[in-house]
Amino acid sequence: MKMKRGIGIEVGSSHLCAVQMLRIGKAFCIERVFRTQMRRGTDSPSDILQTLASKYGFNRRAAVGISIPNEAVFFRSAETDLAGIEQIRASGSSAMGYDFPIDPDETVTQLYSYHPTTAEKYSVLMTAVARESLRETFEVLLGSKMRLAVIDTAVFAIHSTVALNHPEVRTGAAIIAHVAESYLTLAVVQDNTILMVRNFPILDGSADNTDADQQRVAQVLSLEAELMWRKLFEGEIEQDMRIYLVTGNGNATGLKAAIEEHLQCRTIIVNPYAKVLLKHLRRVPTDIFVAEGLALRALAPDKTKGVNFLEADNADIRPALNVKREFAICTLLVAAIAIVSLIGLFMRLAHLESRYADVKNEMKEIFRRTLPEEKNIVNPLAQLEQKLQSLRKDYTLFGSLSGAGTGPLEVLHVIATSTPPELSVGLDDVLVTAESVRLTGTSQSFESVYNWQRLLRDSLHFSTVDIRDVRREPDGETVHFVVLASFAAEKQT
Repeated sequence: MKMKRGIGIEVGSSHLCAVQMLRIGKAFCIERVFRTQMRRGTDSPSDILQTLASKYGFNRRAAVGISIPNEAVFFRSAETDLAGIEQIRASGSSAMGYDFPIDPDETVTQLYSYHPTTAEKYSVLMTAVARESLRETFEVLLGSKMRLAVIDTAVFAIHSTVALNHPEVRTGAAIIAHVAESYLTLAVVQDNTILMVRNFPILDGSADNTDADQQRVAQVLSLEAELMWRKLFEGEIEQDMRIYLVTGNGNATGLKAAIEEHLQCRTIIVNPYAKVLLKHLRRVPTDIFVAEGLALRALAPDKTKGVNFLEADNADIRPALNVKREFAICTLLVAAIAIVSLIGLFMRLAHLESRYADVKNEMKEIFRRTLPEEKNIVNPLAQLEQKLQSLRKDYTLFGSLSGAGTGPLEVLHVIATSTPPELSVGLDDVLVTAESVRLTGTSQSFESVYNWQRLLRDSLHFSTVDIRDVRREPDGETVHFVVLASFAAEKQT
C-alpha cells in the first residue's frame, strides 16, 4: 500500500509547532511532533526549521504546509451572482469593488467558498493577505530546504483537523471557535464548508485559567457567534447547534462550561488525536491543531478544504525557474569573471615590468652618483656591496688611527678583566657615554666594593673612579653601590 508523508508548520508569535503525518490508504498516523517556545527578537524560525530534519528526524522530502499568522489574514463575506463569482475567480475581490485594509497593488486574494442564499444569489467567502506577509512566510522555509506545497490560513487548517477527528461536523451547521495566544477566531460551518469567518484580537492572557478570564472570553465568543449566525441564517442560534472548541489551554473544561452557560449549546472540546494513530510518541502536546491541519492539507489537498496562496495568480512570491535561462546566465557570468581576471593579470604583469625597469634605472643612477669613478656597470647592487666590504676592511685596519673614542665592547672588556671572581661583584646596570661609565651593582661586602674600585683605578683606561651610594640592602646579605668612572684622555703622538 502506498505511503505518503506531509509536514505541517505553524509559526506563532511566541511558539513554533511542527507535525509530520503519514498517510496509509485512508488512515493517518502522526509520526513526529515538535513544539518550542520562541523569544521575540532572538529566536529565528528559519534557524529552528533548519534543525527539523538534521536534529529531530523530520523527512526533508515530505510535502510541507505552513500557515500565515492570524494578524496578517483578512476575511470578507459578500453576496453576488454566478457572473460575479466568475469575475472574482478571474481578477480577485477587486472585481466586486470589495476592498481589504491592504494596498490593492499589494493584496493577494483567494476565493474559499460560495453557497446559494436565494435562487440567483450566492454568499461568497474570500480571504486576503499582504504580498509582503506572504513573502515573509515563504522565506521562513528557504533555509530549511523543505518542499513547500501549501500556504494556508490557520482557521482552514483547524477545520481540517476538526473534520478528521470529529467527522460529525461534516453534516449540518456548527461553529468552530479557536482561542489561541491573543486571537479569537470563529468560523460558521455548514455541511463541511465554512461560510463565514471572524478573526479578531483579544487581550493577552484573556484565555488564562481564571474564571473571570474564561467568562470574558465566553461572553465575547457568544456575542460574536450570535451576530454571525443572525447574518447568515436570519434567526437565533438553535440549542442543538454544536460548538467545537479548539484551545491549547489545559483548562478547556472551564471555558466549555462558560460557553454553554451563555449560548445554551453543546460545546465539544476538540481532540486532535481522536481519529489518528500515534507512532511511538510518549509526550504529545495538545496544541497541535493548526500544524496537524496543515499536514493534512499537504497530504490530501483534494480531501480537505482550504486555500493555497502558493498557487495564487497574483501572489508573485517566487520567480519561475527557467533552467536554460539560468544556466545561460551562469555561463555568461563565469566567462565574464574569467575574462576580467585574465585582463587584470595582464595589466598587473605590465605594471610590474614597468616598475622593475624604473627601479633598475634608479639603481644605476644612484650607483653613478655614489661611485662616479666606476665606469663599467654590470650589477649595481653587487658592486655596491663589494665596495662596502672593502671600506669595512680599511676601517678595521686603520681604526686605531682614526681618532675614535673608546667603544662599549672595549669598556666591557676592561671591566671584566678588572673584576676577579673572588670579589663576588654583580652588575645590574651599565651606562657607557663618550666620556664616562656608570656601573650599578651588588657585592657581598663593603671590602669587595673598595677593592674593586682600586683595581679599576689601576687600569690605564680610567682617570677617576668614584664610589657612590654604598649601602647594605634590607636583606642584610648584599651591598648596593654605584661606580662613576671617567675615561683617561688619549695621549697625542
